[in-house]
Amino acid sequence: MMMTLLTLAILALSTFLALAGLRMVAQDTFHTLSHAADRAKRSGVLIPRVSFLFLWVMIFGLSYMW
Repeated sequence: MMMTLLTLAILALSTFLALAGLRMVAQDTFHTLSHAADRAKRSGVLIPRVSFLFLWVMIFGLSYMW
């Protein structure tokens, strides 16, 4: 019984810590992606990179559908 309570407490604490950090992770990810998109747009490689991304998304998406 004590081991179960300890395990549940650790699980709850880990979940709380992970969820507490999600806002910062989302902000950092948005900041990084927006700056990368701006640089790609200015250098003229945005369209080829987005096309390449969608190509891989289609390949992996179709492989999981079949």
